Amino acid sequence: MPPKNSLGKGLGAMFPDLLGGDILGKGSLLTCGIEELCPNKFQPRKDFDDRAQKRLVASIKKNGMLQPIIARKAGAGYEIIAGERRWRAAQEAGLRDVPVIIRNAEDVEVAELSLVENIQREALNPLEEAHAYQLLGETFGLSQDDISARVGKDRSTIANTIRLLKLPKEARTAIIKKTITPGHARALLALTSGAEQLKVLDLIIKKNLSVREAERLVQQLNTLPREKPVPKKNHYLHDLEETLSKRFRTKVQIKQGSKRGSIELGFTTTEDLNRIVHILLDEKM
Repeated sequence: MPPKNSLGKGLGAMFPDLLGGDILGKGSLLTCGIEELCPNKFQPRKDFDDRAQKRLVASIKKNGMLQPIIARKAGAGYEIIAGERRWRAAQEAGLRDVPVIIRNAEDVEVAELSLVENIQREALNPLEEAHAYQLLGETFGLSQDDISARVGKDRSTIANTIRLLKLPKEARTAIIKKTITPGHARALLALTSGAEQLKVLDLIIKKNLSVREAERLVQQLNTLPREKPVPKKNHYLHDLEETLSKRFRTKVQIKQGSKRGSIELGFTTTEDLNRIVHILLDEKM
């Protein structure tokens, strides 16, 4: 196991803004059984790259675990704060004991550290990152400005990433599978209709559109005139139209607004007009 000072340099580089040396100054370094550790319930990462994981397993088999896992006490064992990927790889490599730094940490600190570790390693897909930001906001009450300061990203980046969660399931899946990029996804968010988003998503994939092409397509759709939905008539007005249409033997439309309304009777010839007038005046033809 490398000396404690060299471990400190590695961790300080990994968490320059959040740790500030406190995690080593206040924590204790020990070796514990691998079965004593459990995954972090705030771990934002759900998708682990098999090839990268195999490379890590091979490295640990050859060199051992050069960087300790950071954990906190949890029941009879320890909950991982940072280093779940290394813990998984150590199990596959057949290690029975692993180096661990034990730290006292509140839930919000655990969530922050887990997120920052993955962001700095570029290990999260955009949806995992969005869920992590949402967790910090909704569960721990952090504003987007607070999150921005903690993870070192612009507030607008945080906001745009969280907005990805509003996309239809098909679009979110396409992001995870890297069928489309986050740039394509942001173009889709400019459309207010889920049906339109799915339609453009299909075109992006089928025609292999670039982000700029997708943005132009969305812009064109947003400039098209929107058809106003025709309000449905209630049953009474509908039945009354049919009764009047039979009485006058022509099409009758009843329009009712909030303050006024109208009745329209259609005709095609002068004879039709005279016939309708006679009926209205109750005159015999």
